[in-house]
Amino acid sequence: MVAVPEPPAGARAFALLAGIPQHGSFLGYRKAPVTLQFFGDLQCKMSRQVVLGALPFLIRHWVRDGKLQIRFRSKETDTKLAGGLLEFRKQQAAALAAGRQGKLWHFIDVFYREQGPEFTGYVDEAFLNRIAAKAGMDMPRWEEDRNPSDWFDQINADERLAKQSGANTTPTFLIGRTGARTQFLLLHYGLEESRVFDEAIRGLL
Repeated sequence: MVAVPEPPAGARAFALLAGIPQHGSFLGYRKAPVTLQFFGDLQCKMSRQVVLGALPFLIRHWVRDGKLQIRFRSKETDTKLAGGLLEFRKQQAAALAAGRQGKLWHFIDVFYREQGPEFTGYVDEAFLNRIAAKAGMDMPRWEEDRNPSDWFDQINADERLAKQSGANTTPTFLIGRTGARTQFLLLHYGLEESRVFDEAIRGLL
């Protein structure tokens, strides 16, 4: 039997996310009754597993149906042992800048699919440009928007929320009713399957 090659990373991201609204770091409809907040470091291997494993099920079955929106939040973990804080801010700012074009989730999906070896500091200009191109960015506009200093406040706010919520590693998830002050730390979930996420969402609907 001849093996069928997998489609390119960009094509898979576009197929998964087609027709789903994005606003900034949010994926899904603003009126979705449940919000899942995902704390991730773009170089984290376990975050990659959940983005390519459990989250596509949630996107297909809950986000696309208007029941759930997902917010990406920055939390430095693996990058700390690679290029450190400067590299972390640079890569996260690149993703957040993609959000201005409604494509943050395209960018992070492609980034996770194209991850390099851990703790090697591989995230340079050429890597980020390649990810942005595959994610369908308007490249000149993205270049203007991705100055890390423009995103310090948002990245720092995400880190503070992670600390306050007990999100000490990545991936970590907070879930709650949209707009509610009470958010619950989601524990004991699977990286490859969505059962625990499904149960939490049903419990909030």
